[in-house]
Amino acid sequence: MMRQQIVGLIALEERAETLYVSNLAVSPLFRRIGVASYVLSYVALKARKLGKKALELSVNKANIPAIRLYIEYGFRLRAEKPRTFILRREIGSCDLQ
Repeated sequence: MMRQQIVGLIALEERAETLYVSNLAVSPLFRRIGVASYVLSYVALKARKLGKKALELSVNKANIPAIRLYIEYGFRLRAEKPRTFILRREIGSCDLQ
């Protein structure tokens, strides 16, 4: 029997041209099994339906696993601040799935 459990959270902010991921967290027990990738795919689809051009987020420069995930998912550096990178991923037709 499968038990229901919260494995993470996501917080989004709708901006003029983007959907901003203000928080994405996955419980340590559920990391590296595709939860964050699944959530990012869902968010990209939602952004496309809302007519947004891109996803954006900030990530701490020391959070190497998260940076790797975002780069693999197609995010690119948009700006750099003292402690964070601002990353952006353009929304394309491949996000319609």
